[in-house]
Formats: sequence, C-alpha cells, structure tokens
Amino acid sequence: MSTDTGVRTAVVFVHGLLERRPMDTFDDFAKTALPANEGWEYYSQPIEITDSYEARRYVAPSIGVELFEYDWSFLMTSARYAGFMAALARVFLRRPRHVPDQLFGIWRLAWLALLVPFTVLAGLFVVGGYFLHTGVAGWIIGLATSVVVVTIGLALLRTAPRALTRSFLTTGFVNVARYFDRLPESHAARRAIRGGLVDLLYTLHQGRYARIVVVGHGIGGYIAYDALTTLWDETHELRAAPAEGPGGLGSLDGLEAAVDRLAADADSQGALDDFQAMQFGLWQDVRAQGNPWRITDFVTVGTPMALADLFVARPPILGGLSPSDGRRRELFDRLIRRGVVVSCPPRSEALPVDAVGDGPASYGARGVLGAQSPFAVTRWTNIWFPVRRGSVRGDWFGGVLRPLFGPGIREIAVSGNRPERLRPGAAHTQYFKHPDRDAEGDVAFHLREVLGLEDHSGLDASMAAPEPDPATVGRVVYRSWQRSM
Repeated sequence: MSTDTGVRTAVVFVHGLLERRPMDTFDDFAKTALPANEGWEYYSQPIEITDSYEARRYVAPSIGVELFEYDWSFLMTSARYAGFMAALARVFLRRPRHVPDQLFGIWRLAWLALLVPFTVLAGLFVVGGYFLHTGVAGWIIGLATSVVVVTIGLALLRTAPRALTRSFLTTGFVNVARYFDRLPESHAARRAIRGGLVDLLYTLHQGRYARIVVVGHGIGGYIAYDALTTLWDETHELRAAPAEGPGGLGSLDGLEAAVDRLAADADSQGALDDFQAMQFGLWQDVRAQGNPWRITDFVTVGTPMALADLFVARPPILGGLSPSDGRRRELFDRLIRRGVVVSCPPRSEALPVDAVGDGPASYGARGVLGAQSPFAVTRWTNIWFPVRRGSVRGDWFGGVLRPLFGPGIREIAVSGNRPERLRPGAAHTQYFKHPDRDAEGDVAFHLREVLGLEDHSGLDASMAAPEPDPATVGRVVYRSWQRSM
C-alpha cells in the first residue's frame, strides 16, 4: 500500500446526467478512478468549499487523493425542452452521408419508425376510401377503416413527441440542447453552471493541492471545458516576478516544436506522446514562475463535444440537406479563430483572427502564455464507447474529438466492457458501472492509467512554487461572489 508523501491531488468530477441526484454517479466514479490495489480505501468528508448541502468529497489518504463532485443540476433553470426542436432538426434533417457516425444508426431507425407506420396508415386510408364506393358492405368496411386510421394517426402525433423527449435514451440530447439554447434564460443558466465550477476550481487552486485533474462525463465534459478555459483566461498572466525578469519558460520552445511536428503528422503516436510530455514540462515551468495553474489533465468521458459543430457552431437547420455539409465545419473553425473555442494544441497566438490555416506555433510573449493556450500546459484525454456506423450499439453521444478540437487530444475508444459498450442507447450511462473490471481495454484500466493518481513524480516543484504577485498583472480579475456584491 502506498504511503502519504504529503503531495495531494484533487480530482474534480463533473457528472453528465441531469436527472440524477448528487452522489448517484460519484460513488461509481470513485471506485473506477481510484487504484484497485488500494482496496478502494476512501472516506467521506464534507465539502466545505461549495454552497452545496448535498455533495460530499471522498478522501483516499494512502495515496494523497481527494475527489470532488461538482453538482450543477439545481442550476439548470431553463425550460425543460429549451432548444430541443432546433437541435433535433439539425441532427435529423440531413442527408445520410452528412449524419455523424455515432448517430447514423439511430437516425435511420428514427426515420424508419416515422415513415413506415405513416405509409401503412396511408395505405389503409386509401383502401378504406376504395371500399367506401363499392356498396353497403364496402361502405361499412371503409368507414370503420377510416375511423381506425385517423384515430391511430392522431394518437401517434399526440404521444410520440412526448414519449421521445421523456425517454432515458434522449435525456443526454435534451441536456445538451438546453445547455446551448440561445434563449436568455438558458444563457443565464449556462453562466451560473459555468461560474459555479470556475469558483470551485479557483478555490482548489488556493489550497494544498499540487495537482488538479478535471473529469467530465457527458454534458459535464462541455461544462468542465467551459470552466477550464474561463479560469485560464483569468489566471494565465499571473506570476511571481515581472515578465521581464529571469526564470522564463524554458520548455516553451520544445513545446512549440512538438506542436509543429504534430501538425505535420497528426496520426503519429510518437508525436502525440512528445507533445504531451512537453505539456507537462511547460506546466512545471509555469508553476515555477509562480502561476497558480495546477490543472495537469482534462479527461472527457462519453462527451457530446464530438457533435460540437452541430450544437455549438449552430449551422443552418436545413444545411444538412445541401449537397455539401462543409458549412458546419467552417462555422466551428471560425469560433476557434475568434477564441470562442480553444483547441488542443492551441491555435498560435501570433495569428490574427481572420487568418485561415495553421502557422508556426507561438504561444508566449515576454515569457507569459497567451489567453488561448490552456492546452499548452494541460493534457487532454478523451474516452468513449465507439459506435460502428449504422449500428445502434455503443454511446450515441461520445466520439472522437480530434477532427474538431485538434490532434493534441489522446483518443481512447474502449475495446473492453463489451456488454456495456454494446448496450443500445444505455451505453452512455455505463462507463462507471463496473469498476472491478480492470483488464486492459476496460474503462477502469484506461481511466486509472490516464489519471496516474499513484504517480507523484514532478509534483514536488509544484508545491514549492512561489505565490503569484498581483502587481505583475495590469488588470484586476474578480470572482463571481465579488462581482455580485
């Protein structure tokens, strides 16, 4: 059993299931994330740093790990189906070749379920109309058939939308649509949800933790991404000495070279390994400067960020019916150029907003990383249950992120957990259901390997880093509780 070395790691878990109560998923996640050889020896403690009266934190003292759950359900105050119909239309009103792989099976099934009954009903209606003019007996049959057809049709129109939106199969889709809805009340809810997590992470950065890891499941991946990039905007300039002073970012040149190699060969596993190694080295340099940033890893599990070009970029609703579907990718790339979306590796800070394409990587000016560079120091790993195109087995909401967010993401398509990853529709809820399965390829195996909670190498320097000096930054950043005063 490991001993407590004094180095502490905080793991923040952001759940992705709105209808669950606090702690419902957290127990399963804790067992899946913590090393099995520790016997899951962890203890429940109050979580004093948030205003949630229901959430708790788990402490594993033998390895110096504390796990926090961020509960955001009570902050989702927008209308139940806000943005749902527009999001549904963007997904289903498109040509087959424009449908994302993970959704193609359910897209085809939904259209068949819609068209086949209406075709049968239309046929029965025609047959009934024919008998309507063939005599008394035919008239009786035609009338009865027509009444049955109309009754069934009206019942389907009345119950199908309600059954669809209330089904557990579409819960994740409804949550994503609500989070990114354009209505003002949805914007207010999104701001409150993001702000609460930013406050939690900010508080953890002031504490005793040498390292912080953020894990987002489902829509929780979107929420964690938003909070992580927002917090970086507020803290990236902080340091313990003037920017002109000594102690620069010695690993920055190596990271920029690694990014250029990755851009030239995005499919190279070696280039990805080098890039992530340089990210950790640059993170150590940033901490040595006195920057408070302690987030070394960001892990997304079954996140619908794979569909960000539909939900975030919001292409025209009927755009998927056009011969070419490049408009949605163009809109998403524009968000990256404008800084609304941050990629991994980051877009070069030297490129102006209107510049198309990638130039040589450049992230630091006067020894300080830019506002668009959180993933210059934070490694990103994405885990999901894959879906073969045309199948309904697997996670419909998860998927590969590299085509949208950049080649610096480590992608892990889970090959183990066979019954769970092949369960139609319900696979999205099964990532943390079997923490005892730790064979190579299972979710627990990959998650524990990525988190590396027993490995404290390189963290001692983080603990000894100087405190940032606010006088080195020419602007003041207020926390949300200060802004509300």
